[in-house]
Amino acid sequence: MQFDWALAIRRNRGNILRVLRELFALVGLAFDTRSTGSRTQPAIPGPDATLPRHLCNRVRRVLRSAEAAVRRLVVVAARDIEVQVRHAPARAVKAPQSVSSSPGTPRAPVSPVSPARDERETGIAGPVTVTIRPQPPRPPERPKPSRTGSVRVPVNLGLANIRYLPEPERQECPARQAIPAFPLIDPLKRFDCFRPRRRHARTRPRIRLLGDNPLPVYMRHPPVPEPELPMPDDPVPAGRLLRRLLSVKRALDDLDREARRLARWRVRQHHGLCRAKRFSPMRPGLPPGWRRRNRYDIDEILKECHRIAFWAENGDP
Repeated sequence: MQFDWALAIRRNRGNILRVLRELFALVGLAFDTRSTGSRTQPAIPGPDATLPRHLCNRVRRVLRSAEAAVRRLVVVAARDIEVQVRHAPARAVKAPQSVSSSPGTPRAPVSPVSPARDERETGIAGPVTVTIRPQPPRPPERPKPSRTGSVRVPVNLGLANIRYLPEPERQECPARQAIPAFPLIDPLKRFDCFRPRRRHARTRPRIRLLGDNPLPVYMRHPPVPEPELPMPDDPVPAGRLLRRLLSVKRALDDLDREARRLARWRVRQHHGLCRAKRFSPMRPGLPPGWRRRNRYDIDEILKECHRIAFWAENGDP
């Protein structure tokens, strides 16, 4: 009996959406952003958005496992995507144009829209085309002109060199509030946990002096105030955390787009066009956010998604 990959994706996608709906309700974001006939962009939280500390920690613990589960679904969805590699010649280095073109000079013909861009705008599924273009050669460095007969002597003009320059008016530009792209690659493991843990004292001696202070008044230091303890209801900046929630929701709404992104990434990795060499989008070992005992609903979903993604990369079950 053949394994039904489409049913596995549909089932786990519904379970992750159910968990995300609870997180959206906790933070107060609108979950259903689609309207009849067209899509409406959700309200993107600004950089000054805050949440209580206990709520921010709760969302962060569940969101990390949800992101790992969505990455495994993207791996399964990209299993049968056809990739067409097209090798293009290197681009020539353009020479700087010193003379501007006259009004009567005919312009170069505009190239038509590429099929990959047209497919991305229309949303029609099809084979993914990746163009591999080598890096262009660097232009030769021009020798700097040398003046053997001129000598530069600095002269201090003193107050005569002071000029009043009015300060330019500062234009307040709004911060970029765009939904970030969903990360398709697992973060690497950290091995600094094997180092010996450094112990720090958490208390201070309350006895300053047993008798009278022999120091004069001007040499005495005031007592150091005790640091404020973090409370669960303290407001914590959560703009980045809320945008991560929106990024996971957008990736689940269009898994085919994320699968095409992953297919293009694999081709670039094979041809050595990426910075870091990764053999798989999933890191070896346990996924991020994995727990031995199921504490939340997302824990069991992550284990099942990791299992079917392992089958998709190493062969049918």
